[in-house]
Amino acid sequence: MAFSNFKNVSQVIEQYPLRYKREEFLPDVPAKIPEWFMENIKFSLNRQAENENYFFFRESLIFPFLQQTWKHHNLLKLWSHQSLVYDEQLCGEPDYFISVWRDEVINKFVNTPLLAVVEAKKQDFEGGWGQCLAAMLACQKNNQNENLTVYGIVSTGMIWEFGKLLRDTFTKHPLSYSISEPQKVLGNLDYIGWY
Repeated sequence: MAFSNFKNVSQVIEQYPLRYKREEFLPDVPAKIPEWFMENIKFSLNRQAENENYFFFRESLIFPFLQQTWKHHNLLKLWSHQSLVYDEQLCGEPDYFISVWRDEVINKFVNTPLLAVVEAKKQDFEGGWGQCLAAMLACQKNNQNENLTVYGIVSTGMIWEFGKLLRDTFTKHPLSYSISEPQKVLGNLDYIGWY
């Protein structure tokens, strides 16, 4: 079953028994934002058409935030639309995911995936979280270490939601974040999985 076949968190939990809880786990520490970065984001928003497709939000808003954070973490690799496979049930292509970067390994190999990012197309956070949790499980199982926290993000580009998977517990942060406070989005990105 591909990640996209999971339509909500409940469907994932039925197939892979997990505990679910809502709990604040982000420290809410804002990051400093370069002026040029905000100019680029504002430029994209000011040029946004009334009915943009999801590629616009993915490339103009989601990727720039991920890339800006990635620049500060040389030991990690940001993958875009790369296959992530554990088995026939947990496989697919998250919009983005983060893994450990090892120079000694040819760069096409994924090492220790730590973070999965899925876009909430058409504001569908319920479906986005179903896909994201399935991708997080694939990360955890590929790592073969349930004590390593795997993080997940579902975003429209405008709104960002965060979750984490540790052992058999999926925890969803109860607050959503908006790019109207970009320093908080970047601060949260810096905190999760970029270690």
